[in-house]
Amino acid sequence: MQSIAIAVDTYCNRLQDCVYRLQSHMLKLEDIAKLAGVSHSTVSRALAGSTLVNRATRERIEAIANDHGYQVNQVARNLKLQHTNTIGLIAPELSNPYYPKLVQSIANCVGDSGYSLQLHLSGKDQENELNSLINLRNNRVDGILLVTGEHGLVASEYAAGLHKSGMPIVFMGWFPGAEDFDFVTGDDADGARQIARHLLELGHKNIAVIGKTVHRGPFDRTTVFINEVAQGGVVIDIGNRYEITSEQDVILAVKQLLQTEPRPTAIFAYQDSIAMVVCKELHAAGLRVPDDISVIGFDDLDIASFVSPALTTVGCHIDAMAHAFVNRLTDRISGGSAAAQPTGIVVPTVLIPRQSSGNTPLKPR
Repeated sequence: MQSIAIAVDTYCNRLQDCVYRLQSHMLKLEDIAKLAGVSHSTVSRALAGSTLVNRATRERIEAIANDHGYQVNQVARNLKLQHTNTIGLIAPELSNPYYPKLVQSIANCVGDSGYSLQLHLSGKDQENELNSLINLRNNRVDGILLVTGEHGLVASEYAAGLHKSGMPIVFMGWFPGAEDFDFVTGDDADGARQIARHLLELGHKNIAVIGKTVHRGPFDRTTVFINEVAQGGVVIDIGNRYEITSEQDVILAVKQLLQTEPRPTAIFAYQDSIAMVVCKELHAAGLRVPDDISVIGFDDLDIASFVSPALTTVGCHIDAMAHAFVNRLTDRISGGSAAAQPTGIVVPTVLIPRQSSGNTPLKPR
């Protein structure tokens, strides 16, 4: 045992000696200052890219640093400057095809802004939302982007505490109390109105809705759609309204509405992913879209224009929302926001008519 202890001690001494040797060959700021003939503070400013150092001096200092393999200790610099150059993003899930497209767009914007991205998933039921916020705070991110889900803002008290403490945080999606924070939302209400007017213009009077539980307040697309068609003289019977939580629910809803008399001539699906399942089930039942039943979705996912028939939907807002989302946060981080009060940004939506919607059948069954 004594021989092992001696061997370990000898190894540690040698390792420490190697470290000392390496440290002795490492170029320090003071060394660069001597070689450049300037002060230590001038070197520090130059390597940080400060405009307080004239271009010629900065380039000379950078050349000396590069020639000697000097690298800025970014971790130490970030700690000194009290930032990590990292933005945290919390999104509900990635199984819903809407979120991968949104997350990718946000990631592109974050990268273009010069930040790195740390992604957390709050879960389908947002069960991990609180832990995600805690982890991002502990990881000292410079700001947080939080995409709310169907349950609104679950960790509302903790989020409010972060906001009051000065942590820059921006939310996506309306929820009760959203006006107390910076938030970005698509104008789903106007998108729903456009869909309603589109179906009314095509002559549809028997319309079904397959959607989710009402949860977006004044921007809730289902509520606004039902109200808009009602103003056009079409009342959607309670039997033609289906609230779903899974793909199986969508399949069941289609089977049930196909048994109603008279059968609906149009279906408004809350999301493109729901509309795709609807079209698949209608095809399996031997019905044609839009000749027998028109189908309209929402979000304009990439696949919407590639399926057959191409899906009529509402879109042109995901990239715009991502840009507004990230820009609002980076503006808060930099302190460049002129408005001290929270701001709600509403991004316009646009109806994209394609082949899945058509005139009401002349002789609906």
